[in-house]
Amino acid sequence: METSRAKLPTERTIRITTGLVMFSYVTCHFVSHATGLFLLNTLQSVGHDIILAPWRTPAGLLLLSASFLTHLGLGLTALYRRRHLRMPAIEAWQLVLGLMIPLLLAPHVSDARLGVLLYGLEDSYFRVLYTFWITDPLVSLSRQSALLVTVWAHGCIGIHMWLRYRLWYRRRIRWFAGAAIALPLLAVLGVINAGWDTVLRAAVESGFSAAHGPPAPGSPQAGAPAAVALLITRLQLGYIALVGCVLLLRAVRNVYERRGPSFEIHYRVGRRIRVPRGFSVLEASRWAAIPHASVCGGRGRCSTCRVRVWRGLENLAPPAAAERNVLQRVRASDGVRLACQVRPVSDLTLTPILPAVRPLPGLHFNLDDGREMSVTALNVDLRDSVKLAAGRLPYDTLFIVDRYVQAATAGIIAHNGYITSVAGDGIMSMFGFDGDASSGARQALAAAEAMWRAIDAVSAELADEVSSPLRVGIGVHSGLAVVGALGPPDRPSLQFLGDTGNIAARLQALTKDMKCTMIVARETVALAGLQNPDWPQASVQIRGIEADTDVYLIEQPEHLTTARSDEAHVAH
Repeated sequence: METSRAKLPTERTIRITTGLVMFSYVTCHFVSHATGLFLLNTLQSVGHDIILAPWRTPAGLLLLSASFLTHLGLGLTALYRRRHLRMPAIEAWQLVLGLMIPLLLAPHVSDARLGVLLYGLEDSYFRVLYTFWITDPLVSLSRQSALLVTVWAHGCIGIHMWLRYRLWYRRRIRWFAGAAIALPLLAVLGVINAGWDTVLRAAVESGFSAAHGPPAPGSPQAGAPAAVALLITRLQLGYIALVGCVLLLRAVRNVYERRGPSFEIHYRVGRRIRVPRGFSVLEASRWAAIPHASVCGGRGRCSTCRVRVWRGLENLAPPAAAERNVLQRVRASDGVRLACQVRPVSDLTLTPILPAVRPLPGLHFNLDDGREMSVTALNVDLRDSVKLAAGRLPYDTLFIVDRYVQAATAGIIAHNGYITSVAGDGIMSMFGFDGDASSGARQALAAAEAMWRAIDAVSAELADEVSSPLRVGIGVHSGLAVVGALGPPDRPSLQFLGDTGNIAARLQALTKDMKCTMIVARETVALAGLQNPDWPQASVQIRGIEADTDVYLIEQPEHLTTARSDEAHVAH
C-alpha cells in the first residue's frame, strides 16, 4: 500500500505538469502569431492549420481543458489554504496574474473556440483579425494585449520559480530572458502585419468582408455575436462568483477558527498570544508579528525554526518522519521541536532557539530561494605555493599560479561543475546542482581527473621555470547542503552551506598527512555507483566530527580512469 501511494503524483508535480501543458500551448500560439510576419495567408495556412493543428484535435482540446481546469482548481485551493497573504513580491505577482487570466481569457475562448463549436462561426484567422482590426479594434486589441502580457508573465514566473535551482538554467538565464522577450514581440509584430494585410484586403478585395466580417442579417449565424457576448458575460460573472466564494469561505473559516477552540503560546521572552487550533507554531508567530527564524519558509527542510518546549510537550503529536529526520540530523535534545511542523491543541510555553535578527548591512546568504539538495564538493589546493614564490618576481609567480588556476577551473567547468570560490590557490567547486546527485558525483570524479592531468601538462610546459612539478591536494565529499545566493542583489554568486564543503576542504588538507594527491569520501564513491574500486582505504578523523570518516586514497590519475571504466562496464 505504501509503495502504491509513493508512486502517486504530488500536488506540486500536477501543478507543474499542467502548467507546462498550458505554457506549451501559449508558446505554440505565439509562434503561430509570428508567422503573420509573412502576411495573412501564411498565418492561416502555417500558424492555424499546422502549428496549432494538434491542439485543435479532440485529444488536444481535452488535454488543454483538463490542464487548465486542474491548474485553476489547484490555484484556488492554495488561495483558500493561505491563512495570511504575506508573501514575497514575485509570488504575489504570480498569484494576481493567475487570478486575472480566466477573466481575460473568457472573451477569447468564447469567440475563437466556443463560438465556432456552438454557433458555427468561421474557424479561421481571417475572421478573428477582421474583428480585431475592423469590427471592434479598440476593445478587442486592448483586451487581447492584456491577455498576452498576463498569460506570458504568469507562465514565465512559473517557469523561473521551477528552474531557478538548476545550474544549466542559471548559466543560460540571459538566453531564456531574451527568448521570453523576443517571442511575444514577434507574435505582436506578426499580428500587426497580418492585421494591416486584413485591412488592405477588406478594402480592395470584393467579397472579403462578406466572407469574414460579422454574419449578415438573416443568415444562420446572425445571432451568434450576441450569443457569444452573453456567453462571455456569464463566464466572467461565474468566475468572479467562484473566486468570491473562495475568499468568502476563507474568511468564514478564519472567523470560525478564531471564535472556536484556541490555545495560548507563552514565549518565555515575555509575549503571550492566543491563536486558533490548526495553526502551527510558526504560523502563530507570523500571525502575531513575532519574529521567528525560518530559512526554508516553513517546509520542514531546515531546523532554523526549532523551539524548546517547556510546558505542554506531552500533548503534542509525535514528530512525523520529515520532522524526525531533521531533528536527528541536528542532534536535537529532548523537548526540541520544529515550529513549522508542530500544530498544538493545548497551551504551550516555549522558546525559539535561534534568534530572528535583522540582517546587518554586509553580504548575506539569500536563502529565500535556497534549496536543500545532495551535492558533491571538490576542493583543490596548490602545494608549496610559498616555496614557489621564493626568489621570483610577484608577476612571475602570478603567471604560474594563473596557469594552475586555468587548468583546474577548466576541468571543473568542462564537467558541469560550479566554482563557488577561488581564494589564492585554493578552489572550491560544487557538482550535482541540477538535482541529479549521482551524476554530480561522477562529474566531480571526472573533473578531478581532468584537472589532475591538466596540471601535469602545465608542469611539463613550465619545466624550465619550476624546479619540480606542480603538486596539488584534492578532497571530494558528497552530502546535503543548502544552496543559495551570496552577495549584493546585482552581483549574487551561488554558494552552498553545510558540512559537505567543509569536509571536502579538510580531506584536501589531509592529503599532506596521508601522502597522496586525492582523498575521496566513501559517500561520493557510493553515490557515483563505483563497484568496489581498487583504491587504498582508510578511516580518518576530521575535526568537528565525532565518528571517523571512511575514505579512499588515490595517488595516480590512472586509478580514476580504471574505476570509471569498470563502472561503465557494469552499467552496460
